[in-house]
Amino acid sequence: MRHVDPSEIRAAIEFFSEALGKASKSFSPTPPDQARAVVRMALVGTIQLISALYPDEPSFPLPLNQLLYDLKDLDHGKVAPLLEPTKVPNRPPAATSEELFRAIVAAAMTRLMDGRKVSRDKAASDIARRLSKMGCKDSAGKSISGSQIAKWREKMMTERAAENLAVARYQLTLQLVSGEPPVEAVAFILDSLTDLSPANFPKKPPT
Repeated sequence: MRHVDPSEIRAAIEFFSEALGKASKSFSPTPPDQARAVVRMALVGTIQLISALYPDEPSFPLPLNQLLYDLKDLDHGKVAPLLEPTKVPNRPPAATSEELFRAIVAAAMTRLMDGRKVSRDKAASDIARRLSKMGCKDSAGKSISGSQIAKWREKMMTERAAENLAVARYQLTLQLVSGEPPVEAVAFILDSLTDLSPANFPKKPPT
């Protein structure tokens, strides 16, 4: 087993922190080529850290390396098998990022109802109003209505977490704020959206 030089670990951690810091500050889903470049930056930092931590396990970074190469190929018009979409018989579901966004919004509505005994319609309208004030839009760039939020919440409450990642996110979000007063809980949930779903927000907050 090769001895791991602490200086190499420190250098890898510093590079990793710098790469992720730059990536997080500059990431935006559009335009796609720039988004991929930022993701590749984060991947390179992660790969280098893994390699430094496990010098005797050269296979550990292989999956991330493959993703790195395949993302680069997209810039040249080549779609690798890894990134080929699965063909589905019906209309494709919403993107995972959008589903996770909806899950968090639905959790805010639930927490508002549970904590303050607010009616379903009033809670949905209240959350929609708050999102509008934050400049938040749906994936199509349109304003989000209370009826939409109510439907998202209904889905989160009727499907299984084991089969739906968004439902798992919904339940986890509620667990994280279970001990908080309703006002603080809702504020915390909605504030987290700007970091977890930046594509739904303008780059500059509305004035």
